[in-house]
Formats: sequence, structure tokens, C-alpha cells
Amino acid sequence: MSGQSSKRFRSPEPQGSVKRPNQEQDPQPVAQLEKAQELFREARKTDLYDKLFDLLDRETPPQEFELEACYSSIFKKLAQIIAGRDDIPVPPSNQCMTFLDLCNPNLEREEWGKKTMELSMKTLINYIKTEDEKKPTLQTPTSNPKPTIKELVQTAWKTAYVGNAHELLKGAMNAMYQNSFERPYANFCAIIQGSGTGKSRLVDKLADSVFMIPMVLRPTGDRSGFPQGDMADGQPLLRFFCTKTTKETLELHVQRRYLLFLLKIIAFVDNWINLWKRSGLGIERVAADWKEYLGPPLSPERLKMYTTAIDPS
Repeated sequence: MSGQSSKRFRSPEPQGSVKRPNQEQDPQPVAQLEKAQELFREARKTDLYDKLFDLLDRETPPQEFELEACYSSIFKKLAQIIAGRDDIPVPPSNQCMTFLDLCNPNLEREEWGKKTMELSMKTLINYIKTEDEKKPTLQTPTSNPKPTIKELVQTAWKTAYVGNAHELLKGAMNAMYQNSFERPYANFCAIIQGSGTGKSRLVDKLADSVFMIPMVLRPTGDRSGFPQGDMADGQPLLRFFCTKTTKETLELHVQRRYLLFLLKIIAFVDNWINLWKRSGLGIERVAADWKEYLGPPLSPERLKMYTTAIDPS
């Protein structure tokens, strides 16, 4: 897109006069404001407006994380210009119209559109200033906020794994597998322990040497847990397993639904293995290579696998 857009998403034309920024507040330095305006002028030459428009215009309402992910990059650049930092929390998805207005190349051609963009810019700048005052800069050691449990877990996840619990679990699985033909319905186990004690990290570490299809069933409302729940076709994967059925078709419907789900995942994995075999890599790397290819929840290939798996066709 070169500044022209075939789409029209006009904010309502303001009636009467438009309020100017509050003169009682400290005026924004001219250099900062010019840089902020230039940032969005450049954005209007990209496809950011079209991406936001398509998300809002589609039949299925977008998830919060989809909208926030769409404008998070440009917001961080704006926060760096205004506050000199890029760790300001990204505005919630209800602010998406503000970004849509500022990225809309059609608005700058009308006088009322320019005023709309001016108000939208003021909204974002005030948001950044407010959040900057609430959350001291991370570079100040004396004002370093205490990290949340989720932040601690995310940091720990990236450090070297300590201990051999994954080897013990692997041995237990091998022992179970030896008797799996005699007791096919007993070939499973539960890992039970308190939150944040390393259950998910244990299984993730095991995936380096054991071929695994990971699945995190966590509702989107759970913001404290880690890893984040898997998604499929714009909705939590958990929702696929919670679909209500009628009493008459419950058993047959659920069995068929889950069978198709598993078969499509197996087909997805089988296709990857066929491609991997052609690479000529050693078998000892297959589990780790698959883990790297699939990635964590919300990564492209993992989203594709589960979106394909829940497709009823």
C-alpha cells in the first residue's frame, strides 16, 4: 500500500467544533510531536491500516491479543519517542480505533479527519504519560517493581534446566510402554503438583528427546498461568473440547469429533516427518527438531496445526 487505500472506514464526522488539547497541561515538546506525527505518516504508507480493518471487519470478532499484537510495534516506537522507553503496557484492544484513525490515509485528506487524528494522537500521548508516571523506569534500581509470578516463570523458562527429573519421567514412560499392549487403556499418567513448580517445564524439557505433540488447554481469561493456552482459528483450543451436544448424539458426536481431531493432527505430523526425512538429518534429532518447528503456543505452525485439526470438513 503506497498511501492509497481502497477501503473506507470513516470515523463519524464531528459535529460543531473539536476541542483542542488542554492548554493547562504541559505542552508536548514540538520535536517529539513532529517525530510522533512522522511515525504515523510512515505507518499510513504500510498495510497496518488494512490489517486492523480486516480484523475488525471479519465475521468472527477478533481476540484481544490479535488486535494488541497488530499495533504493539508502532505503539512501542511511539512510547520511546514520548517517554524514552518501550516498556509501557500496550493499550487494551478497546483503543484499536485510535490506531485505526491514525493509520487511515483517507482521514488526512479532510479537515475534520485531521482534527480526528489530532485527538487520537493526544489520547495516545496522554495514555503514555499516565502509564509512565504509574510505572517507574526499569533502569532505576531503587524503583524496580517486584516481578510477578508469571514474569518469574517466563524468565526461569529460558534458563538452563536443572536436575534430571525429565530422565526419570522418560524412564517411567518407557516402563509403562512395555505393558501398553496388555493394558492399552492404562497407557497414560498425570503429573500433579502445585502451580509454578515446574510441571510444564518438565514436559517441555522431555520434548527434546521424546517426540511430543504439546497441547495447552488454558482459557484466555487466565492471565497468570504460563505457558499461554493454545489457540485455533481465533479461539482458545479449550473451547473445542467444551462444545455442548444434544443428549441423543452426545456419544457418537464426541467420538467422531475427537477422532477427526486426532487424525488431522497425525496427518499434519506425518507430512512434517516426510519432509524431515528428506533432509537426511540423524534420527537422534527428530524430537528436538519437531519441537523447534512447532514452537510455543501462538507460533504460526502450531496455530496452523490446531486450526486444521478443529476444521469440521
